[in-house]
Amino acid sequence: MEIQVEIPKEKLKDMKKYISPFYINEERQSKVYGEIKENAKGDFDFFVLTIFAGIIITLGLVVNSSAVVIGGMLLAPLVWPMLSLSMAIVRGKPRLIRDSVFTLFRSTALIFVIALFLGILSPDYALQGGEFLTRTSPTIFELFIALAAGFIGAFVIAYPKIGASIAGVVIAAAIVPPIAVMGISVSHGNLVMAGGAFILFMSNLIAVTFASSILFLIARFKGPSSEKGQVQRKSNIRWALILLFMMMIPLFLITSDVIKEGNQQNMVREVVMAIIPDSSIMSVEITEKSEVTTVDITIQYSDSDNLTDKQVEKLRDILSIKMRKTIIPRITIVPIIKLWETE
Repeated sequence: MEIQVEIPKEKLKDMKKYISPFYINEERQSKVYGEIKENAKGDFDFFVLTIFAGIIITLGLVVNSSAVVIGGMLLAPLVWPMLSLSMAIVRGKPRLIRDSVFTLFRSTALIFVIALFLGILSPDYALQGGEFLTRTSPTIFELFIALAAGFIGAFVIAYPKIGASIAGVVIAAAIVPPIAVMGISVSHGNLVMAGGAFILFMSNLIAVTFASSILFLIARFKGPSSEKGQVQRKSNIRWALILLFMMMIPLFLITSDVIKEGNQQNMVREVVMAIIPDSSIMSVEITEKSEVTTVDITIQYSDSDNLTDKQVEKLRDILSIKMRKTIIPRITIVPIIKLWETE
């Protein structure tokens, strides 16, 4: 004998609330959806903020000022179309997906053109700043940062107790600077750096969108009522996951190269200190071309006249054995001049 127990709808809602700590009631869901949809419109205000954010962030990269870059992030409104895209994925709304992607495309193109123009006016040393270089060689760790940024960005906007402006800063930090780096790099003809910034931009965009979609899902945002809409939502989430894994491939490869290069540089430093113990290493650069690898080492050394050919040959032989390839060491010595105090 089966006993069926019917649970009232009100109690069922309360149970869902306790089952998911991220649960948001329907009234709040409606407000959040309306707020995101309204702010994601590519209107006059949106693009004015986008233009000035692009100018400030680009100039911040040129002068290598993190404070200026952060100031531009405070203005960047790209958080809204990204959250609109996430919401459209969860709610299975193809038209909202198209509108969000179109707004993001126009914003990206606008920032890129601004950075391209300002990059033409900027000096070559702008490409050597720390703020710039950190966005040309993305690793898998930047993807994890973007996932966290997307999740917490959606969380901040979905829950009323926290200021929504914080989310804009969090997500803009992951999205806008790489676009500016692309423009500056292209203006100087450096497509390698532009390619690295493009990978960072795409991986961050996909990661932020995916992570914020997950927040909206576990917060139980209302999905499509029709069966076709449910199928569309599952397909949207599946494609977001596929794109995320696709972006992981180049990031894993770049991360592997960065780790390999870091290990090689540390090994070179150890060998140099063992052979020239009184020296101080300033920099190590490794350039690989076919079967020959050039190692440029800059050291400070007070007794440069006593650096013998035997030491250089020994350095070359040890590095060739350890790195298992033909090594050509090039040593640049910066002399240390001691100024003696007179009594």
